[in-house]
Amino acid sequence: MTNAEMTVVTTRPCIVCGEKSEMSVDLNAYSAWRNGTLIQDAFPTLTPSEREHLKMGTHPKCWEEMFE
Repeated sequence: MTNAEMTVVTTRPCIVCGEKSEMSVDLNAYSAWRNGTLIQDAFPTLTPSEREHLKMGTHPKCWEEMFE
C-alpha cells in the first residue's frame, strides 16, 4: 500500500458558528472532486458528515446542534 499525498484544505465558514477549519485530505481525491467527481465517489472513506464539512464548511457538531 502506498502513502497518499495529502493536502490541507481550508473549509468555508460554518453557517452556525462562522469559523473556518482545516482538513487534511488526499490530494488526488480532492483534485478529482474539484474537477467534477461526486464527493462521495472521490472520498468514499470519509463519513457523510466529514464530506459535508469539506463541501459546505458546517462542523459536524454544529450540524447536530441545528437539528436538536
